[in-house]
Amino acid sequence: MSITNHFGAWLHGTRRLPGSVWGALALGGLALLLWIDTLTPKGVAVGSLYAVCVLLAGFARKRLLLHGVAGLAALLVVVGGILSPDVADAEVMRGHWLINRAAGLAWVLFALGFARIALAAEQLAAERAAAAIEAAERHGLRRFRHLADAMPLTVWSAAPDGQMDFLSRQISDYCGRGEDEILREGWGAIIHPDELERARDAWRASVAAQHPHELEVRLRRHDGEYRWHQLRALPVCDESGAIYAWFGSISDIEGQKRLELEARHLATRLANVMASITDSVLVVDRNWRYTYVNPHALALSGRGESELLGHVMFEVFPEMIGTEYERRYRIAMETGNVQRFQGWYERDKVWLDTNVYPSPEGLTFFIRDVTHEHTIEAQFQAAQRMESLGRLTGGIAHDFNNLLTVILGNADLLADEIDDAERRAAADMIAGAAQRAAELTQRLLAFSRRQALAPERIDVDTLVGGMHALLCRALGEHVEIAFVNHAGLWPALIDPTQLESAILNLCINARDAMPSGGRLTIETGNAHLDADYCARHTEIEPGDYVMIAVSDTGTGIAPEHLARVFEPFFTTKDKDKGTGLGLAMVFGFMKQSRGHVNVYSEPGHGTTVKLYLPRAGEAAAAPVAGAAIAEVRGGTETVLLVEDDELVRAYARVQLAGLGYRVLEAPDGPHALQLLREHPEVALLFTDVVMPGGMSGRDLADAALRLQPALRVLYTSGYTENAIVHHGRLDPGVRLLGKPYRRAELARQVRAALDEQ
Repeated sequence: MSITNHFGAWLHGTRRLPGSVWGALALGGLALLLWIDTLTPKGVAVGSLYAVCVLLAGFARKRLLLHGVAGLAALLVVVGGILSPDVADAEVMRGHWLINRAAGLAWVLFALGFARIALAAEQLAAERAAAAIEAAERHGLRRFRHLADAMPLTVWSAAPDGQMDFLSRQISDYCGRGEDEILREGWGAIIHPDELERARDAWRASVAAQHPHELEVRLRRHDGEYRWHQLRALPVCDESGAIYAWFGSISDIEGQKRLELEARHLATRLANVMASITDSVLVVDRNWRYTYVNPHALALSGRGESELLGHVMFEVFPEMIGTEYERRYRIAMETGNVQRFQGWYERDKVWLDTNVYPSPEGLTFFIRDVTHEHTIEAQFQAAQRMESLGRLTGGIAHDFNNLLTVILGNADLLADEIDDAERRAAADMIAGAAQRAAELTQRLLAFSRRQALAPERIDVDTLVGGMHALLCRALGEHVEIAFVNHAGLWPALIDPTQLESAILNLCINARDAMPSGGRLTIETGNAHLDADYCARHTEIEPGDYVMIAVSDTGTGIAPEHLARVFEPFFTTKDKDKGTGLGLAMVFGFMKQSRGHVNVYSEPGHGTTVKLYLPRAGEAAAAPVAGAAIAEVRGGTETVLLVEDDELVRAYARVQLAGLGYRVLEAPDGPHALQLLREHPEVALLFTDVVMPGGMSGRDLADAALRLQPALRVLYTSGYTENAIVHHGRLDPGVRLLGKPYRRAELARQVRAALDEQ
C-alpha cells in the first residue's frame, strides 16, 4: 500500500513539468537511441531502451502523443537493428539481434500498455475525486442553504461583477416571489421605485471600488407594504487578492426605523418643550463641560451654542469662581443633593433663581432671571412702608386739623374783637402760625392720599402757562425758566389746585438744587404707558397719559437716595431748608389721582421729574362746585351741628351763632337723628365725616335724608374716608369743608349749601 502511495505521489509529481517537455524528452530519447544503434554492432544494442521513451511520452498525459511515440519507437527498434554495423561472427550476432529486437518490441508494447493503464487509472482517480468534490460541494451547498434558510435574516451572494447569484429562502417568503424570478429581475423586483436608482448607484460604486457595501432601503412585502431593510455585502478575495464573490445579508430594520422616528419626534418635542420653558436649562457632565443648553440659556448668558457646548463652565464664566454659585454647584456635584437658591449675579447685574439637580451624568441647571420679581417685591415693600406711613400721618393730620380748626377760629375771633393793634398783631401771628401748620398737615394728607380731590377736565398747557408769574417770583432771577408745549396735547382729568401745588413743589426743589442758578424746563406731552412699563411699576395701569416733565440743571440726586425721595420727611437739604414733604405730597397726590410719577437723575447734571396725569375722556364731567360768594353773610335757618370733638363743636357753634343761625348740636349720629325727629325745621345738617359709635357722617346723612328729603348736607373732616370719597375723589353732589377752616370759609360753605337748588 505504501509502494502504491509512493508511486501515486511520484506520478502526481510528474505533473510539475508541462506535457510538451515530456514529449520533447521522449522524442529526444528516440533519436538518441537510434544514433546509439547506428554505432553499436548488431546483437549488442539493447532495443528495450526504446520502451523508456514510451513511458516518457505517457507522462505528457496525451494519448495521441503516447501512441505516436510508441509506434515510432517500434519502428526505430527495427530500423536501429538494421542500421547497426555487422561484426565478424555475423551468424551468431544475427541470432542475438533478432532476440534483442523482439525483446525491444515487446518492451515497447509493454510500456505502451502500462502507460495506457496508468493514464486510465489516473483519469479514473481524477473522475472519482471530481465526483467526490462535486458531492462535497453539493453537500456543502445544501448545508449552506439550510444554514442560510435557518438564519433570521436574508443571505445573498453575487459574482465579482455584482450580478446576484444566490438568495436565501427568507427573501422569497417576504416578497412572495420565487428566488429565480428575483435573481432574474435583480434588485428592481423588490426595492421601492423611489429608492431604486439610489440603490443601484450605491451598489455599482461599491463594486467598482471593491469596498464593503451598506445601504438602507425599503423592500416590498408580499402584501404590498414597503418596510425598511438594511443591505450589507463584503467582497471575498482569493490568495491573489482578486475578488471572486460577494457575500451579503438583508436585515429587517422597520422596528428600528420606527424607534428612530419616535426618538426623533420625542427629541423634537423635548427640544420644543425645553425651548418653550421660560427657565434657562443647562447640563454639564462630571468634568463640568456643557453638554446641553436651551435657547433661553443662550439668551441669558449672552453666548452662542458653540461657545458653551464642550467647554468647561468655570473657564467660560470665571467670575463664578469663589462665589456662592461655585460653592453650591460643587456641593451638588460632590454630595448629590439638590441645591435651590437665589443670588445676585454681579456680571449681568441680575437676580437669578437657581435649581441644581444632580445625576450620575453630571448636573442639570434650571435658572430663571427674577430681577423683575425682586424689583416688584422691593416696590411692594416700599409701597407698604409708604402706606403705613400714610396711615400714621393721616391719623396725625386728622387730630391736628381738629386742633387747628379751634386755634384758627379763635385767632380770627380775637383779631376781630381786639382793638389794640399790638394784641391784634399777636392774634394775627397765632393765625399765621396755625395756617402754616394747616398747610403742613395738608401735605401730610396729600402724601397719605386722604385729601379729597375734585378732578376736572383741564388744559395742562394753559394751567402751566398761567403759573409763569408765580414761578418767576418763587424761583428768583437766577433761575431761567423755559416752557416746552406740545401741539395737540390731550386734556387731563386732575384736580387743578393740587396740580399747581405739585408743580410748584417740584420747581422749588429744582431751585434749591441750583444754588448758583441754572435752567428750569417744564415740558408737556402725550404719553402711552404700555403693559411692559406698568409691569415694572406698581399702582399704574396701561393707557394714555398727559406728561409734565420738570427738569433742572442742578446737582442731581445720588443713586443711593433715589429710592427714598418720596418718603415723608426724607430730605438731602439742610435742616432749615426743607421738611421733606414736598415730593411725598407729589407722590401721594399722583397716586390718589390714578397717575404716576417717575424721577431720573444724574449727579452733577441735573434731575427730571415726570408726572403722568390721567387722560380725560371726551365726556368727562366737572365736579359739583358751589357758586362763589363774594362776601361773608349768614342767615337765620336752623343748622344741626354734629361733631364728636368737643372743642371743634364749641368753636363751630359759636361761629354759626355769630353768623345768625340757630344751632342744634349733637356729639354723634344717634343723637343727631333724635334731634331731627324733634326739630323738623332743621334746614342744614353740618356733620363731621369720621365719628365714633359705628355711624359715619355719610351714614347719618343717608338716614337724615330719609327723614327729611329736602334737608341740605355739608360735610367737614380733617381727612377723608371712603364714606364720601372713592378712589380719592368726592362723590357727585357732595359738599366738603376741609379742616381746619376759618370763619369766612365756614360762612361761605354754609350759605352755599343752603342756597343750592
